[in-house]
Amino acid sequence: MPEETVRQVVMTPYEIIATILAAIALIQPWIIAAWKKFFKPLKVAFIPSAKIKLYYNRSGAYIYLGGVIEAKNRPAVIKDISAKVIRQSDKAELVMDWSSFMVPVFQSVGGNSVTTSEIACPFMIGANGLNPVFIEFANSDTQVVDRLSKIYEKLILESKRISNINTPFEQAKVQFQAMPEYQTFREELLENFYWKVSDYQIELSISHSDNKIETYRYRFSFEQDEISEFRNNIDEAMLYELKMIYYQPVNLKTFQKDFVTTER
Repeated sequence: MPEETVRQVVMTPYEIIATILAAIALIQPWIIAAWKKFFKPLKVAFIPSAKIKLYYNRSGAYIYLGGVIEAKNRPAVIKDISAKVIRQSDKAELVMDWSSFMVPVFQSVGGNSVTTSEIACPFMIGANGLNPVFIEFANSDTQVVDRLSKIYEKLILESKRISNINTPFEQAKVQFQAMPEYQTFREELLENFYWKVSDYQIELSISHSDNKIETYRYRFSFEQDEISEFRNNIDEAMLYELKMIYYQPVNLKTFQKDFVTTER
């Protein structure tokens, strides 16, 4: 048999280094992708608009806040957003959850740019992009909501009973406001009117896909002249149905307040 010659391949140090570098270059994108997906922390940030809108109507007191949400490092699912307003003078709280969460939708229709909005809850936001949102919060206290519903259901019935084609609006209004129920309800609504002269703190909590909650805090204040004007919304809300029947304008005041960001 012919003698077999066994040759051992020996790599030079240069070849070893080149092989290692080539292997690193090959797997580097996978390492980076895995790091971003599994190890780099998700951070959800909220940047509010310059002003917050404050309301009082037949739904009681609530707020409207706009801004942008950013998911840093990787995409995130926004599960819930809630808000709590704390009146600093007596620590009375207004606890709210999102009633609508409007996300702008940009699309082309017939070659024209059209902007609409959709209500989404929950929703996903992409990584490292600014996602504009406009959030309306409503009172989450079921006892308060149920009580307001009962009050205004009664006022709606009385408005329909009093209104008549032969009765002018001003006469119907006087008759409506003279009812014992009207005065009783008005005193109750005035007593429970949340907006008072005070400093306020808003705690905005965002729950996202990592089962974490990011909380942001803001402050604003109300002066006496503003509250006196705001309290007129109670009569406007109580007269709402009667004015609708008589095609009269309803003047529900909305306040826009500057606010400052405090510590998180």
